[in-house]
Amino acid sequence: MNEIDEKLIADAAKGDAEAFERLVKRYQRQVLSTAYRYVGDTTTAEDLTQEVFIKVWEKAGSFKGRSKFTTWLYRIVVNHCLNYQERRKRRKLVGLNELVPDEGPGIEEKIEKRRKAQVVREAVAELPERQRIALILSRFEGYSYAEIAKIMKVSVSSVESLIFRAKDNLRKQLTPFREKGIV
Repeated sequence: MNEIDEKLIADAAKGDAEAFERLVKRYQRQVLSTAYRYVGDTTTAEDLTQEVFIKVWEKAGSFKGRSKFTTWLYRIVVNHCLNYQERRKRRKLVGLNELVPDEGPGIEEKIEKRRKAQVVREAVAELPERQRIALILSRFEGYSYAEIAKIMKVSVSSVESLIFRAKDNLRKQLTPFREKGIV
């Protein structure tokens, strides 16, 4: 698969829009999923995904094949999401979907489920940046420690340590919520 990706990105670098479209179709769901894990909002994640692929198109010529295409792609995704979060922190924006609950049957269950998810998202967002990246790539995106090490440009043992500390920090952060039956 890596050879196919490398051929597609090389063709995209030469201006082949069809090759680029094939890359988008292959990785759009994974990129969207990763972006969603960072921002917790579908609309924003979709916007970030489009922006990531614009960057991929613009930077296709900079892919040198020193790592797998997916490693290069996820480095762009992670950096873009981190930049977005930094801008958001500065502006202190609140998403509209956090303010307006769904209507209809089961609204209380939906609100409770959304509240639990929000507590977990906030706890993950409070993790130190490198722990958060490692945890998201491992737990939610299914990357191996070796792949995460390449994406983050650290050793595998560093990834193991980051994930261990992230889980420990989350456990500590969520304990009061567990005791109250929120999570």
